[in-house]
Amino acid sequence: MTRRILGERAIIDFIKKRFPQRGNILSPYDDAWACVLKNKYLISSGDMFVEVTDAPSFMNIRQMAFKSFTISVSDIASKGVPPTYYYLIIGLPRGFGKRELRELVEGWRDALRLYGGAIVGGDTNETSCITISVIVVSLSDKPPIARKGGKPGDIVAVTGFFGETYIGFKMMKNPDKIPKKIRKRVLEKICRPLARLREGIALNGVAEACTDSSDGLATSLYNLIRGCKNGILVEKLPLSEEVEEALSVIGASPLEAVFYGGEEFELVAVIPERKWNRAVEEVESIGGNLIPIGRIVEKKGVWYREGDRVTRVLERGWEHLT
Repeated sequence: MTRRILGERAIIDFIKKRFPQRGNILSPYDDAWACVLKNKYLISSGDMFVEVTDAPSFMNIRQMAFKSFTISVSDIASKGVPPTYYYLIIGLPRGFGKRELRELVEGWRDALRLYGGAIVGGDTNETSCITISVIVVSLSDKPPIARKGGKPGDIVAVTGFFGETYIGFKMMKNPDKIPKKIRKRVLEKICRPLARLREGIALNGVAEACTDSSDGLATSLYNLIRGCKNGILVEKLPLSEEVEEALSVIGASPLEAVFYGGEEFELVAVIPERKWNRAVEEVESIGGNLIPIGRIVEKKGVWYREGDRVTRVLERGWEHLT
């Protein structure tokens, strides 16, 4: 008798079917929970940082602490609301010293200075490696942006270019071989990734749907249409010239790098065409970028057009336990 191996998504679906969400104004496909609380919206989301799976060998403890907040804030950023409170649950290996603890605290302080909000509680336990779970709670005057939505003709856009983290992870064992032109930027994006919080807040009111791209662009695009009858046609790869040159140097595919890199922490949004100019103005007013990459279409699935050829983008991306 063979034992079936379950991946992260199968486990999540298994749990959700047995514990239906109550009072959630968002879709069960969303990665956040929200309700109306008197005259405010209460939105919560969380994520976990595990040293052995989320930290390359060249990442220091302060950077780990900062990233543990980024991965959770990125989810709340895609809802278009600011973090108000954090609940911090940490696991540390035996022998963890005071100097290392100071590094953790400094990393968390860096994150709070950038993202705002306050730590209000948590728990500490013993684990085999540094493990940090951050639960984010937002009390917002505005309703959250849903993860799915939009209709055919709506524009699909991202808040930044892709491919840099793909290069970094591909060259992780030999970071000195990353093309010098982009090496510093690549390493910063891996060791100190930034959540697009300001962009998410700017998109609240103009975006029909939004998600973050931490598991890869392909997965994010499928998340936007999960439970819908529509699809997405990508017509432009969000790829900078410098990254395209670097991919050529290391012999990597631009399509692979853009769709399946992961950990970019950019936002992927669906915006009605009539609101596009306003969306661009709102995002640029806070110093951000909004790059159109395609549109919502009636044909279900995610597709990529290159010239006259249209091919299906496979739903692949980072998934724990697989």
